[in-house]
Amino acid sequence: MFRVSSLPILSTVPRSGTWFLRYAISFLCHLDRGGRIDDRLTQRTFGDPSGPPFDFESFRGGPLFNVHGTLPDDRLFIGHTVCPGFTPADVNWWARTPFHVPGYDYFHEGMNYHYTPIDLATHRYTPVHVRALERSASRGRSRPIVLVYRNPLDQAVSYFRYSQNHKDATYNSVNGRPLAAVTLRQYLLDSALPSYAKQFISFQALAERYPTQVRLVPYERLMARPVDVLALILDHLSGAPRMWPALADAVWLARSEHMKAIERELGRSLDGTRIARGSHISQVSPGRPDVRLDDRTRTEAIAFLDRLGLDIGLFEWPLAKQAATAA
Repeated sequence: MFRVSSLPILSTVPRSGTWFLRYAISFLCHLDRGGRIDDRLTQRTFGDPSGPPFDFESFRGGPLFNVHGTLPDDRLFIGHTVCPGFTPADVNWWARTPFHVPGYDYFHEGMNYHYTPIDLATHRYTPVHVRALERSASRGRSRPIVLVYRNPLDQAVSYFRYSQNHKDATYNSVNGRPLAAVTLRQYLLDSALPSYAKQFISFQALAERYPTQVRLVPYERLMARPVDVLALILDHLSGAPRMWPALADAVWLARSEHMKAIERELGRSLDGTRIARGSHISQVSPGRPDVRLDDRTRTEAIAFLDRLGLDIGLFEWPLAKQAATAA
């Protein structure tokens, strides 16, 4: 099988709409190929009524997706990774700061990249040449790259709650202590913020070096205007603006209420991380600080990120008025 040495990257910080993006783009590809998707809540059929249904049973969530016919490239990465092409030596604290849990950096966690899972394809795995991805990105010659990121305080609160209910002890505990026994402030300053900073600054650095290649997109904007902002993301990944006639339908089908209905139908969480019939989809308000984060803690957290070199002006801190999904 041909080894992938270049592909567009749609990375997210954990709890910044990863599964929403995976499903919305997968639904778009399926509809573009003449498939159909039945809305479990409204009973409406989207796409070609005689087309094949979307196969939720075999869908694994990538991180690679066959996007042939929708994007110029055949494959797209959607998941968590450090920006390809980033040089850790450029940031003096980076190498000595570990991620507090696995999963922030897919392409550098020692996976068997000869068998990278792929969805929407006739085959289940695709080999990826990670070093070639790194070389092309470091020279500004890679396919387009996007990072969708939530403001660090909301991300920490969401990941804290998400991890408490995770079935894996790697996530639901810290140093042998259950997260339920850890204060949010301790988790924020000792675990969440250092990991966030380590991933984010890699994209910030490459976006400064190659601004036309790497684009940073706040999660809050995506949640406020999902169709418009996802269209801008797809335009960047395509290399030029274009029309996306099925995009509004794909976004509608990826709404949280509908995805929870599909989870009930399948009898499991869509991401496979919940115990029994639990859901990984939660209803939150982007930009609204958690009541357990007092002003002193928020100020301390922002100062911590500033000291690490993150551009604080890139984050959207205002309160949000509309609830949105943190999938």
